[in-house]
Amino acid sequence: MAPPPNPLPPPKSNQNYVGVSAIEGGIITLPDEAFVSPSNPWDKRSVPSLAFLIEHPGSTMFSRGGVGNSSPYVMFDLGLRKDIEGYLPPQQAHLDNRIPYRLGPGVASKLEDYELDPGDIDAVILSHVHYDHHGDPEDFDQSLFLVGPGSKGVLKYGCKGAGSHQCFDPSLLPQDRTVEFPGVGPEYEDPDGTLLPDDSRRQWYWRPVGPFPAGIDLFGDRSVYVINAPGHLPGHINLLCRTGPNKWLYLAGDTCHDVRILNGEKEIGTWKDERGRELCIHIDPETAKKSINRIRKLQDLCRESGQQLEFAHVESIYLAPQTGILTSVLGSKILIDCSTIDTAHPVWSARDIQ
Repeated sequence: MAPPPNPLPPPKSNQNYVGVSAIEGGIITLPDEAFVSPSNPWDKRSVPSLAFLIEHPGSTMFSRGGVGNSSPYVMFDLGLRKDIEGYLPPQQAHLDNRIPYRLGPGVASKLEDYELDPGDIDAVILSHVHYDHHGDPEDFDQSLFLVGPGSKGVLKYGCKGAGSHQCFDPSLLPQDRTVEFPGVGPEYEDPDGTLLPDDSRRQWYWRPVGPFPAGIDLFGDRSVYVINAPGHLPGHINLLCRTGPNKWLYLAGDTCHDVRILNGEKEIGTWKDERGRELCIHIDPETAKKSINRIRKLQDLCRESGQQLEFAHVESIYLAPQTGILTSVLGSKILIDCSTIDTAHPVWSARDIQ
């Protein structure tokens, strides 16, 4: 019998909690057969590509030269680009397979709804560097960019996976403001910490977090954990956010594309290209299954310990109507779909965005 997973980190006596808001960053239409199995080859869904705005109540973790927000803001993913011209020609061709789609006005402009602009964003964390998650990095010309280990190599050299979605722009991220989290394993640990562009260092080390073998305490206060989530693409990471007493939010990136995979109703889908090659949306499907299973263990762990867990990218979530911030108050919830690819719970139909 497998040993029970480690418990989630307990709160500190003066525990900080983060606010998380979902921002729609465009809409694309996706074929079921590329994501779940069994499926009908003609079924397609139009779904949002989301970015997440995270507000920490107070930290100097990302201060710039000693000057930073007293309540720092971090973005997790940036959705789609606002203009088709911003994509490389092969990426534009791939989007022809995602019609109908809607780009723009872009996540940066939508920050106005929160009385913010891109200059207020201290850091942008990308779950991975696929076209529907990286958005428009150039709009965030003062932000630090944080990516998972191996992401820079994917941008520079590509990856082994076939498929039109596996196209990457080597010049996507600013070299002088982009930092990779360290590799996973003791051989990658630097006792001096991770070097940031301002020559400061952060003590970011991978340690077990609940059912996950490797997580980083981002702010050093147990409020946000960067989770290593391998299988989808090299450098793929998730976030586990503490949003209140006994309340967690898991931002799953592209670990699990459909809640029916999570509950065992469906399997990860595959399809064949024009050359007859069998393709999968995950670069390593077997490792992706292990990452999905860890999310299941997280669900069980929270259920058994009486803690509340909400998901993004695999289930619908609720936002407070006044602020757009995640809430657990039943009386004032707005139900929205919170997945780039959640074929079980689409919000928009194709006719809505034509």
